[in-house]
Amino acid sequence: VVLLIKLAGRAGLVLVDGHAGWDLDPPLLRGFFDFATGFERNRREAAAGFVREMYGKPQSEEYLSRITRASLRTPTNTAMALLFSYVSRDRRSAFAKINKPTLIVAAQGPYQMIFADMQRRIAGSQLEVMDGVGHALFVDAPERFNSLLDGFLKSLVR
Repeated sequence: VVLLIKLAGRAGLVLVDGHAGWDLDPPLLRGFFDFATGFERNRREAAAGFVREMYGKPQSEEYLSRITRASLRTPTNTAMALLFSYVSRDRRSAFAKINKPTLIVAAQGPYQMIFADMQRRIAGSQLEVMDGVGHALFVDAPERFNSLLDGFLKSLVR
């Protein structure tokens, strides 16, 4: 999730648990292609599994079904193109061009080196790592996420 915020004449950027590239290695690629193959063969099952893995805290079956149904509205060929674009394009060089206050919010987990790299590449950026949450960290811990966002917004108008 990328949020571009303009407030009181100042602009800022919030990047939420996503990245623009990483150094691919064989195990990572194998995992990606296994997921992509399953996604293409049985989209409904793969989407349901992916949705379940997005959360670090239990969600109701009704909620998970609703999110899965919403994800399935994207045509499979479009979803596959987005998926492959996510790993086949390295957009990290764009980070050096960011000249606005930037907040990076990420879930604690195996990709911490990617988020630390983002922080190093974006001048003056702030990295906040949330523990005990999944990829949908704003659902798992809305109070903490909203508090981080509120603090960032306040810093824009100081």
